Amino acid sequence: MKKLIAITLLGCAILSTNVFSAQLPPVAQKVKNIAEKNKLLYSPECTDYLYMPDSEPGIDSVIVVEKHEGSCPGDPGTQPRLFTVNIDQKTHEMTSDINDPTEPEFSAFPAK
Repeated sequence: MKKLIAITLLGCAILSTNVFSAQLPPVAQKVKNIAEKNKLLYSPECTDYLYMPDSEPGIDSVIVVEKHEGSCPGDPGTQPRLFTVNIDQKTHEMTSDINDPTEPEFSAFPAK
């Protein structure tokens, strides 16, 4: 069920204007900084971050996707998901499915 909701939200985000080109929300910026600092991305300049506040009760999510525009290759009508980072609103702990985005198992982000 959670996966279906995430896919639906991602689809809506893809159809909308890319609102994060100008400035990312602080939570998404933090995920971006961690991903880039730890070299978790193949192509940081061709990566985008979709912020989903309250994706579940008490949880914010940042969906990390490929960006296909400008000098970034790929179909501009798509933004394939790379991984998702969930952020606990109270503890600010981050978990991610970066190790296997096809499975709903989340572990510490960044990996310890």
